[in-house]
Amino acid sequence: MTAVMEPQVGLLPWRITPIRPEDRADVHRLFAACSVASVRHRFRAPLPAFPARHLDELLAGPPERHDALAVRAGASRELVALGSLALPYGPTDGGTAELGLLVVDAWQRRGLGRALTAALIERAACRGVTRIVAEVEHGRGRLLTALTRGLTLVRRTVDRDGLTGIYAIPDGPFADPAARPPVYRLEP
Repeated sequence: MTAVMEPQVGLLPWRITPIRPEDRADVHRLFAACSVASVRHRFRAPLPAFPARHLDELLAGPPERHDALAVRAGASRELVALGSLALPYGPTDGGTAELGLLVVDAWQRRGLGRALTAALIERAACRGVTRIVAEVEHGRGRLLTALTRGLTLVRRTVDRDGLTGIYAIPDGPFADPAARPPVYRLEP
């Protein structure tokens, strides 16, 4: 499946595609194009490079364990965003997946994170995932709310590291292809 952004004035078209093992160099370029702040928001630390072990899982993990999608933009199909849902979250819970997103700074606030989240949740619901967990730093609660719009909050916790939300995946909006958010449409 591939998602295509509906054309908008002033924006380049973009596509959502599954990540592939041959995308390793593109992921490194994506990481290098992100600001220190964007990397810190995603990984909760100022890292010098994309974590090697995480990248290996991202590229090789079967969707049932680690589902990852890429956003490619423009004629060059440059990788500008990456989203993933990793299973299991916690030692015994196979029904909850952890959401992770990284979007190049110049492409933030254009709907890519929301579209990635919706596409990942739709794919996860088809595999029987019932909940997602998302973590953000303090002061970024609005981002958590925006990304999880349409999901039912199960629990939200606050600790010294930030906010964590656990959300139930609905049977309706994301599981039903006709009710997808209007940000994108999937192509076969």
